[in-house]
Amino acid sequence: MKKRTSFLFFIAILALLFVITDISLWFMVSSNTTTFDDAKHQYLNNYPSSLQNAQLLTAISIILLVFSGTVFLSASKTKSLKIIATIMGIVAVLLLMWKIFSLM
Repeated sequence: MKKRTSFLFFIAILALLFVITDISLWFMVSSNTTTFDDAKHQYLNNYPSSLQNAQLLTAISIILLVFSGTVFLSASKTKSLKIIATIMGIVAVLLLMWKIFSLM
């Protein structure tokens, strides 16, 4: 595998991990509160003031998931990462659908 592809694959993994961490944070915060507004407020307080916008955070997650899915799709065509890239691509697409649905 080429150096550029390896670097992009690594960045795609980091992007996917960021989104998974963001979703995990939402689950942890929302399980400790009783109302949606309280959960949203506590969730957004974990981010710097410039990022305390739920729609912005969702848009960033969507962009990262599109990037990750594209990289994983192209990496799934190589022999060395075919299975791992396919699984990670499926995870990225499922999370992408979830994030797009959450904007509605």
